[in-house]
Amino acid sequence: MDEQAEKFRVVRLRSRTKEHVEDFAVKETPLTIFLNGEELVTLLCTPNDLSHLAIGFLATEGFIKKREDIKNIELDREKGIIRIDIKDLSGMAKENFTKRMITSGCGKGTIFYNLGDTLGCSIIQSRMEVSHEEIFNLMKEFQKSSLLFRKTGGVHSCALCKDCKILKSKDDIGRHNALDKILGQCFLEGISTYDKLILTTGRISSEILIKGAKWGIPIIVSRGAPTNLAIRLAEKLGVTLIGFVRGQRMNIYAHPERVMVNNG
Repeated sequence: MDEQAEKFRVVRLRSRTKEHVEDFAVKETPLTIFLNGEELVTLLCTPNDLSHLAIGFLATEGFIKKREDIKNIELDREKGIIRIDIKDLSGMAKENFTKRMITSGCGKGTIFYNLGDTLGCSIIQSRMEVSHEEIFNLMKEFQKSSLLFRKTGGVHSCALCKDCKILKSKDDIGRHNALDKILGQCFLEGISTYDKLILTTGRISSEILIKGAKWGIPIIVSRGAPTNLAIRLAEKLGVTLIGFVRGQRMNIYAHPERVMVNNG
């Protein structure tokens, strides 16, 4: 935990009382990805699960398609550099990568998808179903699961779930990074995402929706709000989009047929 948070002396004000206390702040660090010896991008992130982050990022961006594409991974934590060598670098992927808009989210700062990226997404036909009780229970467990958030209050979290269980959970200063860490681990370990749902703590923006859709994830759930573009993309791509999961209420913005409600 100390690798991810730093202790500071702060002045805390409560009503008219001032006191000197110790508090923790989440660590923010740059990670520069070198792909086949060439600098590709620098991500701002928490200093954990860095290999998962880089691989998830590259896979989502279309630079790698399968585990066998990766020839070598070399992480230098002290310098904040990860060098990844892959087979058959796609010129199309690199060209498309340079045509990003500025992101609306946090953590990456320099990139975002253009809407042409949705052309690479198949419409999700999954027959996966979840009950509304399952969603409430998962969100309740999810909110308690991040020790780093409880210590610092400074991270987003993301979880991969199936059958009422949280299978993988990751934290980061950016929502996108937390999701990429999940996806990178799935990529490296051969974990299918087609029959899973994603929980996230933050706003569901269009780039989060596109990331999930690219991986065939049929259900994305947040305790926060979606953007209008995320809702329209979810409708188009067949993603069940759920927001404002708090207490015993939620809003289902797209494809509600996957959510079973027990009225008994």
